[in-house]
Amino acid sequence: MHTIYPDFYPHFICKAGACRHSCCRESWEIDIDDATAAYYQSIDGPLGDDLRRAMVNGPDGWYFSMDGGACSFLRPDGLCRLVLELGEESLCDICAVHPRFYEVVTTTDGEDLELGGAGLCCEKTCELLLAGSGDLSFYDEERPGKEIPFSDLLCQLGLDDAADNLHFAPKYDAASLQTLVDTMARTEPIDDAWTAHLKDLQQNLTQLKTSLSAFLTAHQDACDRIYQYITYRHLEAAAPYPAGTLARYAAMNTLFIALSAIQTRDLPESLRRWSEQIEYDTDNVDFLLHATEREPLLKSASSLPSKEVPSL
Repeated sequence: MHTIYPDFYPHFICKAGACRHSCCRESWEIDIDDATAAYYQSIDGPLGDDLRRAMVNGPDGWYFSMDGGACSFLRPDGLCRLVLELGEESLCDICAVHPRFYEVVTTTDGEDLELGGAGLCCEKTCELLLAGSGDLSFYDEERPGKEIPFSDLLCQLGLDDAADNLHFAPKYDAASLQTLVDTMARTEPIDDAWTAHLKDLQQNLTQLKTSLSAFLTAHQDACDRIYQYITYRHLEAAAPYPAGTLARYAAMNTLFIALSAIQTRDLPESLRRWSEQIEYDTDNVDFLLHATEREPLLKSASSLPSKEVPSL
């Protein structure tokens, strides 16, 4: 089975201590796979003692609790003590892979194809995506020198109509923008800051709308790449829905990110923050996919035609 990666992926590397939003400074729990948990329990010395103190055996398995808002093995300089003392191969599966993702789809020829990439919750991913220009392209890891245009990849999946409409072309008015922000406000919030941000958007929406057209014109290339990457990222998640739903999902989220960027004056952070809130909560993704079907106003966010998505 071949694995496809986006054009910027070869340049992806963790920013470690230079990251402003370290994965190791979050409120979640870090799951530890059974094999790594057994390895950690076998380690001698002070590090082994610290590992066993930090590990919790819960109903669903082992995990590191982020007591104090950070992993116990995150050093003050932002580096991982486990990597420095044991090497990267010592990391549990989630720490070794995150924020990378892998999804398996089926081409029109009946072949399985693995779609790989890095999540937009990572500031490095956002930087790389936005630093590029032109349409997103991909490569096969077994043929790294051969470029695969996104349109060709979509055609391999039977999404020919979507392949002909890769550019972000939003249709909106005051009512649809209000519906968009109100719908986002009904997603499960990741924290109080997200809720406050949505309230700010709702209160300032009229003013934001006056700047939206100019912003989209000035950032057309960036919005295209965001729109395309959101589409790519959710090809598997949107499999049960018509292709028009996926297109509207990508378009309305790109439009929301643009509104957030106008409010915050920080497009990369608005993109990263949106991903952290939406993409890493499957309930929120499902909620928004359903919303594009049941709310007509949201359907004006994209001009992409409707077409059934093949079974993935």
